[in-house]
Amino acid sequence: MPLTALIAVMAGLTAPAVAQPPATAARASAPAAARALARVTDAVDGPADAQDVTLALRDLRRHRAGLAGADRRQADRLLSRPRTGRVRCSTAPAVCVHWSASGADRATRAYAGRVLRVAGHVLGTYAAAGYRAPLPDGARGGSNALDIYLQDIGRQGYYGWCDSDAPAGGTGSLGAPAYCVFDNNYREFPVHTPLENLQVTAAHELFHAVQFAYDYNEDAWFMEATATWAEDEVYTDVNDNLQYLPQSPLAQPGRSMDQFLQTGFRQYGDWIFFRYLTERFPAAEGGLPTLVRSIWERASAGTGSSEYSMRAVREVLAAQGTPLPAVWAGFVAANRRPWLTYAEGAANRYPSARLAGGVKLTAAHRRSGPVTTTVDHLAGATLRFTRAADLAARTLRVQLTLPKAALGSGAVVTVKTTSGRPVSTPVKLAADGTATVAEPFGSDVSWVEVSLANAGTRYRCWHGTDWSCQGRPLDDNRSFTVAVRARR
Repeated sequence: MPLTALIAVMAGLTAPAVAQPPATAARASAPAAARALARVTDAVDGPADAQDVTLALRDLRRHRAGLAGADRRQADRLLSRPRTGRVRCSTAPAVCVHWSASGADRATRAYAGRVLRVAGHVLGTYAAAGYRAPLPDGARGGSNALDIYLQDIGRQGYYGWCDSDAPAGGTGSLGAPAYCVFDNNYREFPVHTPLENLQVTAAHELFHAVQFAYDYNEDAWFMEATATWAEDEVYTDVNDNLQYLPQSPLAQPGRSMDQFLQTGFRQYGDWIFFRYLTERFPAAEGGLPTLVRSIWERASAGTGSSEYSMRAVREVLAAQGTPLPAVWAGFVAANRRPWLTYAEGAANRYPSARLAGGVKLTAAHRRSGPVTTTVDHLAGATLRFTRAADLAARTLRVQLTLPKAALGSGAVVTVKTTSGRPVSTPVKLAADGTATVAEPFGSDVSWVEVSLANAGTRYRCWHGTDWSCQGRPLDDNRSFTVAVRARR
């Protein structure tokens, strides 16, 4: 669970482990394994300059077979469980907290009890919301319970991580058990109180443990985005996830959402998409919206399945009666005004998506001519059209020429009057991606914005990339053209 200063445990790692049929799972290669080992070695043994260690360890496990000799032994050391002297356990949920009474990792029995209570609250919340419990690990750790080890990882700048020493891959299940490592006191961190840092770490990392029960090899961007979403759902007042919004679809609308970046925090900032979805589909169980759980259930449809993150998102939204292109277009437009879009947007000063361009119409220049912008998959762009004082007009004719609707194209037109709030209207595209609409453009109109959205989710999967299904996106660099004309 990182702060902004912690950048890229997985910087330079091979493509993230993602959901895929086991028969097509990426084979470990010696170069990939060597890179994975180097990054985890730097992360665990060196100063904190990293993202969440959880997925770095997962990737090292996936590539371990590509190592030999001393490198294999080093990987095994890094992938081994910590050793502690004392254990405090609970039965419902089944959790054991391991701690040392002395030495560098020293913790107190009282603190171990606090960790046990926080973990119990978090796992109880997920259970009440209908999520799978973390899978039992047999005798590993001394019992069948989920094990949490307290270590002085805060001195390196780390909050916590989870791992699995029984990773998935067998017949009949994509899931794997988990164990976790938390800091032994959270006193090193200047932001939030030690208790608050423990709380959001537990919510984030234990959601990874829950994710492991669904699909240990799911898309990494999806795992981080939904874990960051979950921490704010469980502990909404801590707001640790606000730090990621400068690297999110709010502040970076032109960057594809589903890439797991090797540096930076974009995958964490993607939590805002799931907040957008769950505020619009708020049906809940046990205090948490059910939509994200439904997506996880769909993404882990079973061994041999071709399901993965974005396909699951698309299919779950379709089951709600709303196609992804319509949702994505609404998301792109709404992110221009987060203070109106999100329940916490105004109070927490969410950043707004930047304009991609604009044109000012005048009496002498009543039309824009074609304005073309390129939009990658799962990204968007917004153009603004304003009027000069000398322009006499009543309506604005907006002509769109977009990629075919079947490729995921979408558009929303938003009109802002001088005295009212912006009003957004989805544009109904023809099959070929064209549309013409007329919008108010009289003297009481401040501006008209056209938000262009590319909800393309076509990939050539399992090629070892950083995108969904380790795929190569097929819908990048699409041309979106808008032409407007002011009419009396």
